[in-house]
Amino acid sequence: MRHYEVACVFRAEDDVYNRGKEIVKNELTGLGAVITGEEDLGQRSLAYPVKKETRGHYLVFLADMDPAKAKLIDETLRLKQELLKVMVVNKKK
Repeated sequence: MRHYEVACVFRAEDDVYNRGKEIVKNELTGLGAVITGEEDLGQRSLAYPVKKETRGHYLVFLADMDPAKAKLIDETLRLKQELLKVMVVNKKK
């Protein structure tokens, strides 16, 4: 198991953010990841419009998972409409 950061940018609306947060948690645990923490960075302006949105709600999950599952998580989460952007990064301790 390796340590990963799953950085997510959700649409800025609170209900969309809350729904998206639960979807991401369910996807992570469904693929065998162990969530060790999360950091809510709040709403921020985007550097450029993404899917016609100019603001986003940033959230970073810390998770331990198998490297093969990290690629699957990245591909699966990109299809969710609540997410504007997602990035899975290997974090060295």
